[in-house]
Amino acid sequence: ARAILESLCIAWEKGYRQLEIECDNALLVESVLMGGAASSKLVKLHLINAYLKRNWKTRIRHIPRSQKMAADRMAKYTYDNQFGLKLF
Repeated sequence: ARAILESLCIAWEKGYRQLEIECDNALLVESVLMGGAASSKLVKLHLINAYLKRNWKTRIRHIPRSQKMAADRMAKYTYDNQFGLKLF
């Protein structure tokens, strides 16, 4: 939930008005898409719901972990290396 919230916040601040988010947590995606975020007691889910109601186009979808192994390896590589810029 924190990663989704941070991505929404950053995208809004940067002026992006179309955003597609992929998440490997099926329960979280279902909760957000079915409106569970609005009735949740978790602050992060309330904030996600508030961002999604803003004037922009967003799409959140579940992607199985097995389909994002390359992206995970690239992300892990950035943590293992001391230099900031990564080109793949």
